[in-house]
Amino acid sequence: MEQEFLLRFLDIGAIDLKGDDNKLEKLRATAKYLSGILRKVPSKTISFTMVAADPSIDAGDPTIEETMAALRKQWETVANAFSSRPVGVLRAILLDALVQAARSDDSIAVAFVNTARNALAHTETSDEAEIWRAAVSEIETKVDARAEVEWATPEMISVAPMQYSPPAPVSSNSEAPSVDRAALEARINSATGPWASKEPKNSYYPHSQPQEWGKYFATQMSVAIAKTMDDMAEELVPTPLDLSGPLSMLAKAVTSHVEKALAGFSSATAGLQRRTNLLWWKEALYSPSAHASYLDLSQFEASALMALDLHKQVPTYSPASVSAFLREAIRCLPAKENEQDHGNRDIADLVTDARTTASMKPFRTLAAQYAPAPIGRGPMLSLIGHPDNSGAIEVSTLRSFCGVDASRKMSPSDWGTHLFRELQSARATRENPTKQAKKK
Repeated sequence: MEQEFLLRFLDIGAIDLKGDDNKLEKLRATAKYLSGILRKVPSKTISFTMVAADPSIDAGDPTIEETMAALRKQWETVANAFSSRPVGVLRAILLDALVQAARSDDSIAVAFVNTARNALAHTETSDEAEIWRAAVSEIETKVDARAEVEWATPEMISVAPMQYSPPAPVSSNSEAPSVDRAALEARINSATGPWASKEPKNSYYPHSQPQEWGKYFATQMSVAIAKTMDDMAEELVPTPLDLSGPLSMLAKAVTSHVEKALAGFSSATAGLQRRTNLLWWKEALYSPSAHASYLDLSQFEASALMALDLHKQVPTYSPASVSAFLREAIRCLPAKENEQDHGNRDIADLVTDARTTASMKPFRTLAAQYAPAPIGRGPMLSLIGHPDNSGAIEVSTLRSFCGVDASRKMSPSDWGTHLFRELQSARATRENPTKQAKKK
């Protein structure tokens, strides 16, 4: 049975409704409404998740405002039921809505899991830790099950039988020819002597002119027999058959069968090929985005570009182990002389460098495509992809937009993994360009 996360918040006392079931129904209706909004606009998943995961979220955040407006539609007097804006209640509604939407939409599930993993690492949710653990575990299991289909390599590849229906046999209505006995008899009779009634007749008599009669008789008999055989031969000549149509159909059927067999083989081995490519990439330590070796870059630049390059190599639906693979790949980078401590740095400095460093241009380009300009709580991609100025990131700006303390330090592997999850979340929930064009 699926868990209802609103009740989980009630159980730990994070929501106090004074035992009023009517109020609970209003919260449920709001969560259901917001889950519908998420299905229509999956890109809201990232901000919804980041806000739901942060107990310190500002009461004036746009997502909090949107959630409060949705709650008012169900509960007109909600403002009188609480002494201040019920941020805790709104966060609980958001989480319930997110889980509902993620259960029915795989793209939302991907964005929720990756965003939650990032956000929970920077928030204090000790009282809610078990609730969030259960939510992330349920949806991550769902994502891994979907990813397994795309990454698995079957032990055996089966090919369906070729589909081909031969054309119907050509029926022949011709009958076996027969000798026109009357005509043949008349011809033979005309060759027997001058008494024959039809022309040409043999004008010689056998008893008085046997030699001439015999010659003429032989000639006329030969003509009579040859004529009869020629007439029968004409009737036995078969009607020409056009085989171009059936042969063309057979050729098309064979071509289609081979194409399906090759496509099935390619699909079945895609997971194996993908893993092989990733191992090659990890060993080569070369960035196709920057056209440079990761060893020639600083560890943090290299980790960010490794996140970008890995993101481009794997599909949206990838198992959680891919993030672990990236983390270990980054840890394999040798430390440089000035980075013996693996260079743990403040997040504010990392974001500033990502917005200005020349080698990070490929990352900024994709970030701008994936994430809109920062408005309210959102991913670091928004700040990196839309640098309004090249100045340093202010402490208040980073906390307001990304929900992290500017002084919080990250290792190269933490930084790369965080960015990779943001890229995966953003791609999963991007609106279809065709759909956007139709809206305009």
